[in-house]
Amino acid sequence: MRVLFTTFAAPSHFYAQVTLASALRTAGHEVIVASQPELVDTITAAGLTAVPVGPVLDLEPETQQATSSFAGDRNLGGLAMSNSRHDPYPWERALGMFSAMTAFVFQNVCSEQMIDDLVEVARDWRPDLVIWDPLTLAGPVAARVTGAAHARLLFGPDQMARNRTAFRALLDERPAELRDDPLTEWLGWTLARHGERLRERDEELVLGQWTIDPTPPSMRAPLGLHYVNVRYVPYNGRSALPGWLRETPPYPRRVCLTLGISLGEVEDGGTVAAGDLMAAVDGLDVEVVAALAPELRGRLGALPGNVRAVDFVPLDALLPSCAGIIHHGGSGTFMTALAHGVPQLIVPDLMWDSREKTLALTAAGAGLVIEDQEKLSPDHLRERIITLLDDPAYAAGAARLRAEMVATPAPNDVVPVLERLTALNRT
Repeated sequence: MRVLFTTFAAPSHFYAQVTLASALRTAGHEVIVASQPELVDTITAAGLTAVPVGPVLDLEPETQQATSSFAGDRNLGGLAMSNSRHDPYPWERALGMFSAMTAFVFQNVCSEQMIDDLVEVARDWRPDLVIWDPLTLAGPVAARVTGAAHARLLFGPDQMARNRTAFRALLDERPAELRDDPLTEWLGWTLARHGERLRERDEELVLGQWTIDPTPPSMRAPLGLHYVNVRYVPYNGRSALPGWLRETPPYPRRVCLTLGISLGEVEDGGTVAAGDLMAAVDGLDVEVVAALAPELRGRLGALPGNVRAVDFVPLDALLPSCAGIIHHGGSGTFMTALAHGVPQLIVPDLMWDSREKTLALTAAGAGLVIEDQEKLSPDHLRERIITLLDDPAYAAGAARLRAEMVATPAPNDVVPVLERLTALNRT
């Protein structure tokens, strides 16, 4: 079987694909990964075959420009991609969300040239199965044009399906002449360029023929879609284990603090000032391993004595020694902490699914969230950190989620399932 993986050029999105791609390879299948040129070295470093498609994406300045244009808007003009802030979910908000996401995200991460190149690769290589990142809608387009089976591989909770299901329900209630759907319109134009048409209610181009989901089933919204459960196995990129991580920690407990490497955080510290975080942990009887970008580290000056600043450390190696983690809500960090049963304190950014992750985490009793950014202070942060570490209920909740993930089929175990589904769905 030939399997084509595709994602836009964001390393964290590719990292979510590595273990399944490797499982398919070790099962004897041919695997290639297609993305924009700047991701080629990252793909090959994971031992996979890269195929560059489209021009260089240059994602960071575009995203910073888009988010800065919505400064002060907690919904980021729709880019927050959250419907849990609204009850009921108004049509105007739903339409604004998909208008913004189509214009600023889907069309940008999958340019016309990128889609055209991916379709050409698929026509030439003839994959049996296309596995695509939920934001990389070039994947289902290429699959439709070539008759391949196709599936989404999630990197966290299924935010797209949550919002798309709500949007479709509201759309169906609208008069026929007022049923605006920017995403479907764009997909229709894109398919037409390659000699294909949209089908009636063609939601598989957005939600896949099926969905491969690494999140614990207990954290999944009941959406009625076909999910294939797979265990989340962390991949942190090419890394070396630092010597200090093999030594006995100098404090009785260790905490990881990371602001992630997502866009905007290196520039300004994200939604919480890094200086406030340093003040919050100063003097605690814990070792704080703080993963800080060099630019940010240089601006912070002298750090508290219990803080070990590192440019990078593989979370998969660090978190087993941690009693807690403080982070911004990024999916790779969130899922790796779940996999290791580590209680989490999330100071969420507003992008994508961070709010939904915090709601699921707190409902499971596996962590805390600081949501009111306007009242955020070092003292408030410190109180929440102490609560997370000292209340055993959070460790117990995190352990329950880890047990659920461990009981989920590993990537190698789901390969036969993907083989059967591919045979049923390819044309």
